Amino acid sequence: MAKTALRGALVGFGRVAEKAHAPALLERPELEVAAVVDEAPERLKAAAAVFPKAKAYATLEALFAAEKGLNFVVIATPPSAHGAQVLAALRAGCHVLCEKPLTLDVEQFEDIRREASERKLAAYTVHNWAHSPQWQKLFSLIREGSLGELRHVELHALRTQPAAGAGDWRTDAKISGGGVLVDHGWHNFYLLNRLVKGTPTRVTGRLGPGGKPGTIEDDATVFLEYPQATALVHLSWRSALRSNTGLFFGSKGLLELDDIRLILHRGDGSEETFEFAEKLSAASAHPDWTAGLLADFLGALGDPARASDNLEEAGFCLKMINRVYVSVRVGRNPLREALSRPRGMP
Repeated sequence: MAKTALRGALVGFGRVAEKAHAPALLERPELEVAAVVDEAPERLKAAAAVFPKAKAYATLEALFAAEKGLNFVVIATPPSAHGAQVLAALRAGCHVLCEKPLTLDVEQFEDIRREASERKLAAYTVHNWAHSPQWQKLFSLIREGSLGELRHVELHALRTQPAAGAGDWRTDAKISGGGVLVDHGWHNFYLLNRLVKGTPTRVTGRLGPGGKPGTIEDDATVFLEYPQATALVHLSWRSALRSNTGLFFGSKGLLELDDIRLILHRGDGSEETFEFAEKLSAASAHPDWTAGLLADFLGALGDPARASDNLEEAGFCLKMINRVYVSVRVGRNPLREALSRPRGMP
């Protein structure tokens, strides 16, 4: 007997929904997109061409007033709407898959954590970069012990401008919550969290040029100190070129990420290169990465521990972004930094 499909809604039908989420959802027969929500009529028209059987709604309130028995909601709206929409979906009894950032408010994050736990629902964030072929192979090499004990990590995400075709919201602090630190920082922080376990003892950053906390910074450099390792994250929207690179120093060797390849340098002097079909930085929408993410999301619906792991990872990203903004505001004085942290932030 065939399984009954889970019914859900896609909230927000912008570029990432159309180019990444929609193709991935169409490949999952167990997930039925029964409704699409967008305030723009032209976007609802575009959604109808992709999901002809889905009902159209202008607001989340209209969706939940009319649709009963939804199992999941995919949220692909601009960041300022995420937290409230996630909470509304959880309170309507839906599992949630939300674009990053899940929220940039510490107290709202705790509300999401509580609602998800009490209702036994997944509040899952789109951590799709981890599903790229480069990062899948990188994680595999580290799990196999190719580097030994990881001692230092460097991650560099360079762009010549904010994501193309995204409208003006990425450069509007009231909507985006910040600049490149929020947009690309979130991705790099969850990747870093999978490499170096634990909480950094110190996080310091520099935003530029002339970036101020809460405004649109187009450069961000972050240094993180852990008890067992260090890490450097550099992000830019004003680079001369577009690329993703990284260096991973371990007790047994060095691993280089050079956008389209991984190069493993072993302690015995030997090298091994792994080539990929496409650069990590090649595009903004990745339906194949989203497909892997959807598989993880489906697995989390029946596995509370798996859902909790993703939520804790989102919490780490939120804390790191906030700690960078605090670091910029108060300087490197650790006492002032501790006193200036938002409530609930370590």
